[in-house]
Amino acid sequence: MPKSKFSKLPKLLTVFAFLIIISITLSACSYLPFGKKSQGPVEIEYWGLWESPTVMDAVIKDYQKIKPNVTITYKKRTPQQYRETLESQIQAGKGPDVFRFHNTWTPMLKEELDPVPSSVVSNSEFAKNFYPVVSSDLKQSGKYVGVPLEIDGLALFYNEDILLAAGITAPPKTWSEFAQIAAKLTVKDTAGNIQTAGGGIGTASNIDHFSDILGLMILQNGGDPKSPKDKRTADALEYYTRFAQGQNRIWDETMPASTVAFTGGNLAMYFGPSWRAIEIKNANPTLKFKVTAVPQLEANKNTWVTWASYWAEGVSAKSTKKEAAWEFVKYLQQDETQIKLYSQAASTQGRFLGEPYSKISLAAKIAADPFAGAYVAQAPYARSAPIASRTFDNGLNDQIIKAYEDAINRSLAGSPANLALESTANNVATILARFTAPAPAK
Repeated sequence: MPKSKFSKLPKLLTVFAFLIIISITLSACSYLPFGKKSQGPVEIEYWGLWESPTVMDAVIKDYQKIKPNVTITYKKRTPQQYRETLESQIQAGKGPDVFRFHNTWTPMLKEELDPVPSSVVSNSEFAKNFYPVVSSDLKQSGKYVGVPLEIDGLALFYNEDILLAAGITAPPKTWSEFAQIAAKLTVKDTAGNIQTAGGGIGTASNIDHFSDILGLMILQNGGDPKSPKDKRTADALEYYTRFAQGQNRIWDETMPASTVAFTGGNLAMYFGPSWRAIEIKNANPTLKFKVTAVPQLEANKNTWVTWASYWAEGVSAKSTKKEAAWEFVKYLQQDETQIKLYSQAASTQGRFLGEPYSKISLAAKIAADPFAGAYVAQAPYARSAPIASRTFDNGLNDQIIKAYEDAINRSLAGSPANLALESTANNVATILARFTAPAPAK
């Protein structure tokens, strides 16, 4: 019997159903993570300050292997007028998508910083991966606004030959030890002029990073550099300037800048950030020196306070490519990327250090380094204040530093510390109000 047309119907229905299933499956793939359509080309502009294009390009090329649709243009900016240029460009809807900023700039950049998405670094990851100071510095209205790629601050550099010649086998751990050792190491001529200074501390005019040193001492004494009205701040100022006063002084204004004096072998102990080690070693390769933790009021680590001054990466609140920008920042803060950044920087001609790692998990990698190790060893105890040197911000830091410089000079001229701080306190309050006031309602 010949087959009727109806006998072919089951096969036709089967084919039709199969085609429908294939069509639905292909349509749905675009909504699945593994079937997500690739993004179109994205161009990200990244402003940095300290790392050369050569160092950053090596990392960017690695990133573009996994994100071939993303083009990163890195621009190394000069630090002078950087903060003002950054703000004005972002406010005008221009400027970078990703940029570097100082930890103390958070209140000044409240309109320019986009909050860090939890998918990039969650609150629990911030607490686990980074040092406690980061949680207090990089938050705005309860939200993180930046991710650090380094940690830095202040450490004590000491000339090994000068200490050993005086029979001193270990650097000071407390301020009391520092004062005793510095006095012993200070050499004067018959007229009382300092030939070799025991420690670079006490003045403002010729002490590089004087504001960091004084800020550290205020915090260690329980004061607040943002509110210099109490006795604890006055006591710290008085102690600081005492090192440059009287017949027993270990430093004075006749000395060259402290970095120059230490580099030349005329200063036994010096305070500075990690990058100064590179500068000093390049200027005097034969100088034997090491870097250790800053002195404390007492040796007990439970009471330690150290100094933080570091830089973080943020994303512009006006960027139209925030998702891609944050993905790149997430990549930059990964352990493997930080290790590559450090090694690339350390292998650059004229350098032997990278920026000390910002992540707790990486501290062990440089803990034994005679120059970088001190900075990660101190990092768990670090605090900061807007009195950090060499941010070149023409704003919060530079203006507050000037107010404290005036207090130091008044104290050196004979004014009691509490009186020397009166106008400083008023000036600091005015500066803070100017740069940290809430943005006007829109």
